[in-house]
Amino acid sequence: MNLLRRQLCLLPLGAGWLHGAAHASTEIDEGIDFEVLPTPQPTRSNARIEVIEFFRYGCPFCDRLEPVLQRWAQNHAKALVLRKVPVSFYSTTHQQLYLTLTQMQQETKLSQKIYDAIHRHARALDNLEDIVDWLGHQGVDTATFTQTWNSPMMAQAVALANAEVQAYGVKFVPQFGVNGRYLTSPAMVGGNNARALEVVEALVQRELATHHD
Repeated sequence: MNLLRRQLCLLPLGAGWLHGAAHASTEIDEGIDFEVLPTPQPTRSNARIEVIEFFRYGCPFCDRLEPVLQRWAQNHAKALVLRKVPVSFYSTTHQQLYLTLTQMQQETKLSQKIYDAIHRHARALDNLEDIVDWLGHQGVDTATFTQTWNSPMMAQAVALANAEVQAYGVKFVPQFGVNGRYLTSPAMVGGNNARALEVVEALVQRELATHHD
C-alpha cells in the first residue's frame, strides 16, 4: 500500500477545521484502520461526537494507553466526549470496580492509581475484600462502596456494559467505538497507540463533516 496514503494529515479538532474533514477521512482505510459496524448503535451525547473506549484495568495495553488517551481527550474536549465501557473479559471484578467508582464519582480521581496498583505494585484487586482494603487507604468511604457494589443498580450497570460490548462486537481491548458507527483499535494499526488515536480523530472528523452537510 502507498505509504503516503497510510499517513494521516490531520487538522486540529476545533473551530475552523471542518472544511478539511472530508480530505482527512480519505486517508484511512476501511477494513484495515477501522471497521464499519453492521448496525449503528445509539449514542449518549447529542452535542458532541461520542468516542467509547472499551477497556479493562487488568489489560497491560489499556494501562499503557491510559495517560496518552486522557491527554488526547482533554485536548479535544470541545469536539468529542470520551466514554469508557469496561469489559468482563478475564475479570468481572474489574468491570464492577469501574462501574461502582463511577457511580460514586470517584473513578476519575482513582483511575491512574488503579492502573498503577495492578501493573506496577503487584496489587491484583481481583476480589472485593482486596479492593475494599485498598480503597480504604485511598480515602474512599468503603461502606458506601460496598453498598453500591451490591446494589440492584450496579447489576443493571453491568448488564448494560455487557450489552454494549456485545453490540459493538468487541472481542479484545482496548478498542474504540466512534459515534455508534465505527470500531478501531491499536491492534488494527500495528499496536501503535498514537496511530490509533489519529484514526479515531479522522473518524470524528468524518462524523462532524456528515453532521454539518
